[in-house]
Amino acid sequence: MWRRPSDTPVFTHAFVAEFAIGFGQAVVAERMSEMHVGYENTRNVVGIPLATMMSLCFLLGGCSSLSGSTSAPLDAPIKVVVGPVILESPLPKSTQIHSFSDDPSPELEPVIMAQLVDELQTKAQQILTEQLAHQRGLIVVPFDETRRMLADIAPAGTSLTAEQIDALASQSGADVVITGLIHDYGKVRWQYWVAGWVAHVAIFTAVIGVTTGWNPAAIGAYLVFDATTDFPIWYGGAQVFGWAFRPVRVHLEAVQIRNCRGVVWSEDELAVKVPGKTLAEYPPEERSKKEVQLEANLKHLMAEFAETIAPKLVLQPCQPDGSPATISSFSIWSVFDLLY
Repeated sequence: MWRRPSDTPVFTHAFVAEFAIGFGQAVVAERMSEMHVGYENTRNVVGIPLATMMSLCFLLGGCSSLSGSTSAPLDAPIKVVVGPVILESPLPKSTQIHSFSDDPSPELEPVIMAQLVDELQTKAQQILTEQLAHQRGLIVVPFDETRRMLADIAPAGTSLTAEQIDALASQSGADVVITGLIHDYGKVRWQYWVAGWVAHVAIFTAVIGVTTGWNPAAIGAYLVFDATTDFPIWYGGAQVFGWAFRPVRVHLEAVQIRNCRGVVWSEDELAVKVPGKTLAEYPPEERSKKEVQLEANLKHLMAEFAETIAPKLVLQPCQPDGSPATISSFSIWSVFDLLY
């Protein structure tokens, strides 16, 4: 009978990972610098004294909003609430995301998998909430408070509809709602793995061909070695030469509610090689377990997301069509969504 120790973490967090996995080149999460606009101090503008301008502002009801709207200033700290982070289907097998002394029987597999998925989704939402709370300029609704509100809004383990997102924002008083999908956890879907492997092989085969004069033996040896190492790393993870590889890919989306409603930011990130620094936070006897390695990757990914978006997350101005302006971002991993 399978029993999971209560003090064993179940899921992992991430390091933004590698496009070509021969061994472990990290994909560095892109960071985009925030633009700061400076305003020049002038004493006179077309001969109108400053006092006259202030009087006009007062008479018109304030320079920032002539209509008297209660909208928050665009550069004011915003309130953020983190909604569900859901693991997408097809689900991995329990043995791909958790280490067992004895593999669960087919009869127990659905029960165990349901428990593992629930714990993963809860942990992912909590980690992201805590990572955002560490960032400056954001007011983040606490995790426990959000969970209580979600219990009355949507069934556990389901993505939120537009109406449910609005309800969560209304109850929490948040300006922005962030939700997420875990595309891959413990293994990468074959479309993604094949596309990445083909691109990787094409580049390195060309390099080896040029340097060896297109020696068939050298190219063949490389292809065999690459396939035998890449497959276990991408499809289920592996430990190679003391390095742990546990693929985790997450998609996050931020919906602005205040001023004008709409998606203002979305991004995909992938982590494969487990970061040693994050893994070192766990007891030595736990570090070889799949669930610990995956949770280390998940934590690292959520930290990268939080550090990337926090400096840019301000209320976006409304466009002529009524939607908010979007926050510029790009991730190579988002391209692979077209394969699904």
